[in-house]
Amino acid sequence: MRISTSPLAVIRTAAVLAVCLTFSACRNRSDAKTTVPADRETSVLHLPAMDLAGGKRANGAILITVDTLRADYLSCYGHTRVLTPSFDRFSQMSVVFRNTFSQASTTTPSHSSIMTSLYLQDHNVYSNFEALGDTPQTLAETFKAAGYATYAIVNMRHLNPEVGNLAQGFQHFVRSGNSRRAAASFDDLLNWIDAQQGKPFFAWVHLADVHTPYRPPPPYDRFYYDDDEHDPSETSLARIWPTLPKDMSDHPSFQAWLEGITDVQYVLAQYQGAVTYVDDEFGRLLDELDNRRILSRTAVILTADHGESLGEHGMYFVHTGLYDATTHIPLITWFPGDGRHGAQVRDIVESVDIYPTLLEYMGLTPPEGIRGRSLLPLVRGGTLAPKNAFIEHAGRNLVAIRSERYAYVRHLRTAYIQPSYTFTNGREELYDLQSDPDELHDISKEKPEAVALFRAELARRRTERLDLAIGKAEVTAETTDVLRSLGYVQ
Repeated sequence: MRISTSPLAVIRTAAVLAVCLTFSACRNRSDAKTTVPADRETSVLHLPAMDLAGGKRANGAILITVDTLRADYLSCYGHTRVLTPSFDRFSQMSVVFRNTFSQASTTTPSHSSIMTSLYLQDHNVYSNFEALGDTPQTLAETFKAAGYATYAIVNMRHLNPEVGNLAQGFQHFVRSGNSRRAAASFDDLLNWIDAQQGKPFFAWVHLADVHTPYRPPPPYDRFYYDDDEHDPSETSLARIWPTLPKDMSDHPSFQAWLEGITDVQYVLAQYQGAVTYVDDEFGRLLDELDNRRILSRTAVILTADHGESLGEHGMYFVHTGLYDATTHIPLITWFPGDGRHGAQVRDIVESVDIYPTLLEYMGLTPPEGIRGRSLLPLVRGGTLAPKNAFIEHAGRNLVAIRSERYAYVRHLRTAYIQPSYTFTNGREELYDLQSDPDELHDISKEKPEAVALFRAELARRRTERLDLAIGKAEVTAETTDVLRSLGYVQ
């Protein structure tokens, strides 16, 4: 752990040390898996506030997308086990959108929506094997046209320029190759920012540490687990193995990742440890920006492209369906000199809203025809008309509409994906999130009026599609094999 004397670094270091001390005290099976530290709120949330200069328009903007990061696995979103002190500190100086939903549960389609503020039915990127077309004006192109230096670093092969075509507008694009951790990605970003010597900039950082295979570095791999993951008497991983997509579970690299592991709780703890690792590195990034005296004039947006199923609906280590586990994502916005520190916004918002929100804050004009809307009124304590989230599934298998109370899912084709979840053309699902937040009880037959309303909204949205041409994706055999090991090839 690197120690800095900046106020933000003191906050981060104290918080992470408190986490480490807490977990060193939880060294038996029941405590390591269930104990909530009694001093968590005191050690993490009640630290002195940082004195940040406000009232000035930001000179730069950083968009961070953490692949596969569920909102409900951040302690600032209410998780009582996974500790994220840096995200917590960031949330206290920023605005937290508690009900943000991605446009898709797959990486390239979701990022295409973030970068264009278009729905999948508009840009037509429905899989990690497809490329964004050249017609939409991307977020980076808008910044570049306004004179900003632009930078991106990605950590999934299918986000490389020749595959996803998401490099449009980026003057400096760092490709994904071998495994690169968050620390290296943030170091590369900071080196690039230093080289700009104060020039206005826009940077996108994509992190893959929380995606399968979950491999957090020590000590994070043991933060949430202290048993014997190779215990021959434990059969929990073997019991859930048949529920996995066969192309994924049969792949040699996937099998090598879990070779000898018997306890599924160990695997889940690796996801949790990866979240805390990214949190710690994010805190270091804030330290470094603060030390350079640019945090107070740099907008920072933290979000994800989608979530992950970690046992919900019988699905593990995938993001197949359109339930909240795979579509409810974090969105935390730091706009220097604008907004209410620590504000919590509960309105339904979407990934497509990031584009116009950031541009309005930076004083830039978004292109016509985008689907999102600026969230600055909510950032500033105002209101916006209620709006449902519109979500689509890779391969055009499902569509979903998420309102404040209900989650509606419609199946568009029949397909066998994995034993625990199959698609049935014409099937409709409806969940009352007030009484059933885990989406366990389908009430579509009991609430025909509600289903009819969502069906009508879906029909209306389908008539509004732009249906743009996609680009040409150059997918190598190696990239295809990597995607197969991650469960993306069925």
